[in-house]
Amino acid sequence: MKAISVLIISGSLLFSALGEAGQGRHHDEHFLLSDKAASTLNLSKEQQQKIASIIERKKVAMKDLKAMRHNHKGEFKALVENDYFDEQQARVLIAKTSDAKQQALLAKLKSKQQIWQVLTPEQRAKLEKIKHRKAHRHTK
Repeated sequence: MKAISVLIISGSLLFSALGEAGQGRHHDEHFLLSDKAASTLNLSKEQQQKIASIIERKKVAMKDLKAMRHNHKGEFKALVENDYFDEQQARVLIAKTSDAKQQALLAKLKSKQQIWQVLTPEQRAKLEKIKHRKAHRHTK
């Protein structure tokens, strides 16, 4: 019984973490696609197109990972509702969800790094100032 409880809790945490990775804060991305960002950061049309393309590729990857997460959720449910506890299957499912979480975080980091490379040093500095101001505004 204790093993099932641990499995359910760990599965829930993994699903929520993956959800956070996939649907977390897109504010920076939304901002970078806005006219205000284009103006504030003085983004060229080419930079705007590159950024939009990077974000779109990430969205596709995250959509695929979300579908995978949904499948894992069903597998966890089936495991819990089974007449007997299959520890080996539980370990396999946990490994799958860990892998999906890692892929989501990798996609997120990769897109952020690619966007960073599109920006000039001056634009990066401006963006960091904007992020800093937003962070301090939200902590008050």
